[in-house]
Amino acid sequence: MSVEDYLFGEILTEPRGDGGFGYDPLFYIGSLNKTLAEITLDEKNKISHRAKALDNLVKLLNDSKKDICD
Repeated sequence: MSVEDYLFGEILTEPRGDGGFGYDPLFYIGSLNKTLAEITLDEKNKISHRAKALDNLVKLLNDSKKDICD
């Protein structure tokens, strides 16, 4: 069982923002007009590919549980 999700954006040539780590100051989210380093941790967790994949996994596990219990 596996899940995945995506966060689409662009890589900037100049960093923007002080938050996050790694590539966050360079990863620009057009719909927000900000880099990952310019948004709050709460905002980042709502759009994060990891958070969305984890939500997908929980749904998949719940569906599997329902199938087993039925």
